Amino acid sequence: MKNKSIVLVSLAILFAVFIALVISYENKSNQNIEKLSYTSAPFIREHSTVFGDNKKNVYVVEFIDPECESCALYHKVVKELYRNYYEDIQIVVRYLDNHKNSKYAIKILEASKKQNMYQAVLDKIYESQGVWAQHNNEKPELLWEELKDVPSLNLKKLRADFEKINVDNILKLDREDATKLKVRGTPTLFVNGEKLKRLSYKDLFDLVESKLYK
Repeated sequence: MKNKSIVLVSLAILFAVFIALVISYENKSNQNIEKLSYTSAPFIREHSTVFGDNKKNVYVVEFIDPECESCALYHKVVKELYRNYYEDIQIVVRYLDNHKNSKYAIKILEASKKQNMYQAVLDKIYESQGVWAQHNNEKPELLWEELKDVPSLNLKKLRADFEKINVDNILKLDREDATKLKVRGTPTLFVNGEKLKRLSYKDLFDLVESKLYK
């Protein structure tokens, strides 16, 4: 009985040490990420889509997947942040195509840049996820019907640009950068290199405001 107790205590100590090592490793990893320049790769690339006047040099980098339900939900929070602070910050969009039809939607998004309609198209893609991205019944081609409702969007031109555009290199670089930053899922956000720890309205606003008013 005494030996069994000793074994249990030893296992508990080993488990505690293991947890401590994991936490220590994660903290060191986060510190290393925060030391990287948040004004260039791996946070931002030349091809990255950006919005905002950025008068106060605050970069909000978001890794998204257009087919990700959580991204669609959290998009409302990011839009509200932009509405409040568009003069002071810059929103930077990066991709992590983890779903079956993500690339298809990303091609549409990149093609929409030709008409300066990226934000409106992204809104519609997220808004209509229930139509084109149903689990086990995905029909990305239905996006074209949904996009008819976007004001001022030239759908004929969008289709033509969609057919010509190649996003392979964009997706490759974004995935490489995501790996360097230990990003596995979406949405994942960084504010001036600091990772947002929890996807909530308050946490995002608090983190951004800590950079704006430090």
